[in-house]
Amino acid sequence: MNGLPIAIVGAGTAGLATAIFLARQGYAVRLLERVEQLQPVGAGILLQPSGLAVLQRLGLLAECTALGAPVSRLYGTSCRGRVILDTRYHDWQPGSFGLGIHRGVLMTALLNAAQRAGVQVETGVNVSRFEQACGHIRLLSLEQPLGDFAALILADGTRSALRAQMQVRQWSRPYPWGALWSMLSTAASAETGELRQWYRGCREMFGLMPTGCTHQARERSLTSLFWSLPLSEHEAWRQAGLNAWKTRVRRLAGEAAEAYLQRIDDPQQLTLAAYADVRMQRWHDGRVLAIGDCAHAMSPQLGQGANMALVDAAALADTLGNAGDEAQHAIDWNATFIRYGDARRDHLRYYRQASRLLTPLFQSNSHTLAVLRDIALTLARHNRFGRQHAVSTLVGARSGWLWSGAQKRELHAWTGERQAWE
Repeated sequence: MNGLPIAIVGAGTAGLATAIFLARQGYAVRLLERVEQLQPVGAGILLQPSGLAVLQRLGLLAECTALGAPVSRLYGTSCRGRVILDTRYHDWQPGSFGLGIHRGVLMTALLNAAQRAGVQVETGVNVSRFEQACGHIRLLSLEQPLGDFAALILADGTRSALRAQMQVRQWSRPYPWGALWSMLSTAASAETGELRQWYRGCREMFGLMPTGCTHQARERSLTSLFWSLPLSEHEAWRQAGLNAWKTRVRRLAGEAAEAYLQRIDDPQQLTLAAYADVRMQRWHDGRVLAIGDCAHAMSPQLGQGANMALVDAAALADTLGNAGDEAQHAIDWNATFIRYGDARRDHLRYYRQASRLLTPLFQSNSHTLAVLRDIALTLARHNRFGRQHAVSTLVGARSGWLWSGAQKRELHAWTGERQAWE
């Protein structure tokens, strides 16, 4: 190695996890974040066994599971009570589960671990562009140099401006649908351990997800509430008022939603989230590598965003190895990033395709797709192959439509260690 540090831009899940791994492996790491002050905010997210396996490697599983809420299954019904979705984690492996967790909890755990590992975390730094040269890469902020680095890892999210500077074909397409979400105290009668959803065709979806608690308020159990809607209708939703929206939710979800609806009395309690589909011909350009949502953002329908970010970090760490292994010669970053891309290609291709296929089945105006979805999911639920395919997709274990096995060893190892730890 040439003595220069590795730069990581973006202190989200992908950036922080990567920084921890590389710092522990002996690399000098500078983590640059545009936001002035990192705060434990955000929505609830669902961590799958694939992401939990990475947290186990990072030594953060106990902290996160202590604050998160185990999710035993995803259960969705129509407005008439007909079961549409029933995917249970134990169908994949006994003892497995998803973990509903406040994004701030995950970020706090990762940030503290990064600081303990010796990562140089710098906030309020806006990296405007980079310049590649022989032997190094230079970062600039409004034409002022930020330093020279051995390599650059872009982990600055879906709307990354630096990604566009990579000499790689890429596409970023906003989704026309988004979601309103809110974080509310859990109703005592609603602690089911399920991620619960209700559907009216493909157009309406209401959901509740157990989310655990936070570092600051361990005694308060939280639930994430979400409502699907087209982004173009957000203003009309706001103009119609909360009572009109609550009426729609009650017609869809009935009494199960009432305790939560009563706790919402201001539209500001519901935050609008928008999403995009990001694709790249390849994820690297010389000494630059894009990871996480910066490289492959997708719809939240499969709940894989944070999990894919964590798996990216682990895969990059495995590809690089310890700094001492390269002590006698400089790292060929282009070759290293090619190997990383080879390691991640099948897994990410499958989830990108599955996400694009499933999204219009749950967020669109198509009556036909709703009928096809209900038939397909009912048939899948009533045969062993269908259940296995659905749950192996959910947990993050698939690498293709006809085969699974991505991270199989790591996932099974995590399950065994988790059971022993309990």
